[in-house]
Amino acid sequence: MKFSVVIVTRNRKEDVKRSIEGYLAQTYENKEIIVIDNASNDGTREMMLQDYPGIKYLWLPDNFDIRTINLGVEMSTGDIIWRTDSDSYPESPETFEKVAEIFSKHPEIDIIATEDIEVRKGNQPWDWYPLPIDKINVPENGYKANFFPGTGAAIKKKVFDKIGGFWEFGFEELDFCTRAIVAGFNVRYFPNIRTLHFASPLDRNNANRWVMASKQYIRYSWRYFPLGQAIWRSVQIIFFQILLAVFTKIPISAMFEGFFGMLSIMFYTYRNERNVVPQEKLNDITLGVSVSHNQMRFFKQVVLNKVRKMLKKSNNE
Repeated sequence: MKFSVVIVTRNRKEDVKRSIEGYLAQTYENKEIIVIDNASNDGTREMMLQDYPGIKYLWLPDNFDIRTINLGVEMSTGDIIWRTDSDSYPESPETFEKVAEIFSKHPEIDIIATEDIEVRKGNQPWDWYPLPIDKINVPENGYKANFFPGTGAAIKKKVFDKIGGFWEFGFEELDFCTRAIVAGFNVRYFPNIRTLHFASPLDRNNANRWVMASKQYIRYSWRYFPLGQAIWRSVQIIFFQILLAVFTKIPISAMFEGFFGMLSIMFYTYRNERNVVPQEKLNDITLGVSVSHNQMRFFKQVVLNKVRKMLKKSNNE
């Protein structure tokens, strides 16, 4: 069993260096690292060629966003694709050993979602899983899941071979998992397998990310859900996304762009991308949890992070 670590980066020289070192430290020997560079101009290219000549590296002349992961998958020779970010790596050097053991013991598992540990937020886990679970006594086959954090996930190559790769930035992991579940693949969550996420502040534009994510969440709903559910989901998504934009002080121009973008993507997706999930699979892709519940949980985390940051700043003063 061979692991192919696929890292997409742009202008994060020090972050990607730390991430690569984290993967090189994995005790599992049968692995390769692939770095796809979206037109970095901060010295990343020179560093890769000089310091890591043994790593597969592709520099692109333009920024093609997260979709370049798919190029990395095409370049890979492994049985397992390790999906990660350029500011993340497994907490334990034995992580690949453990994942390989899980896949060997449970061949019915096709995708493993790991725990995302937000290092810059006091090593707090990203509480993305919507159901109550015991994170200490984790079953040996994990928990049923419909999503994985992009910072760390193990995906059998055969999943890509059957359903294709990721779409543009914004809920790309959710869309990928939905297509995988509908195709008959099994996604499992292991909170005892932890990935460190340093959430690099480099090359980020929060307004652009908010606009893109808002549109993609609407797109996802209109692609896969029956018409009535798509409409109701959209009403809730728009409400919570605007609330989030106000709370995080997204510029008013971006709010208008996002609002009208969410409206327009409904019609585009309805005309061009409708692929409604069979009724018997709807519970599998939602885990029986409503979109408002998920949005409320996410908003709560945003508020808590903001309060934590304010308290830290106050204590430092």
